[in-house]
Amino acid sequence: MDEVSISYRGDFQATITIERPDPLNSRASPNRPPGPRAAAEGAARRTARTVVLLEGRGRAFSSGLDLRMLELDCGVPVREIVRGGQTVMEAFDAIPAVTVAVLKGAVVGGGVVLASACDLRIAAEDTYFALPEVDLGVPVRWGGVPRLVRELGPSLTRELMLTCRPFTAHEAKEAGFLTKVIPPGELDDAVRELANTLCEKPGQPLRAVKRSIAEAVEAMTPARAGL
Repeated sequence: MDEVSISYRGDFQATITIERPDPLNSRASPNRPPGPRAAAEGAARRTARTVVLLEGRGRAFSSGLDLRMLELDCGVPVREIVRGGQTVMEAFDAIPAVTVAVLKGAVVGGGVVLASACDLRIAAEDTYFALPEVDLGVPVRWGGVPRLVRELGPSLTRELMLTCRPFTAHEAKEAGFLTKVIPPGELDDAVRELANTLCEKPGQPLRAVKRSIAEAVEAMTPARAGL
């Protein structure tokens, strides 16, 4: 099975799906095609698209990096893994359409960072989040620190990264990280409604507003500050 797939609905919507359900959509290699970077670049080329959904197949959105990639005999240097993840984030930043992360199940480590690269985030209320890198002895990379500081706030980001405690969808919503928290059985309908609302907007001004907000946020907290 491909690690990532991309599908299109009509002229205005694309859906990028992480396709590794058995390991909870952990990322085996950020840049191995067909991966999220290639999918994001493909969506970016479809400049007429209004909305791009990012989701995970099965029970989870993403449990982050497959930790087996950090083993000494995996054949992939840690530097390449780090840089590969950063290029994925940059590829999502470059999508002109509004990006929406559809969150459920586990959203852990790099999965939280990947969600933070989207413009909007909608989650099932039983979604659980965690940033366990300190406990695992793994540095937070992929530009994760500045991205999460600007999306969660510095105080909460500091606590969550240093203590590694899990947090709930409702806490993430209160912090401003999530756009909506939805009962699990209603998530698909809520995502469809949000996507339809966005697709009804004039594309050019929607993309212009997204670009202006992104430039303002980047000026305040550059994502490249935390490679």
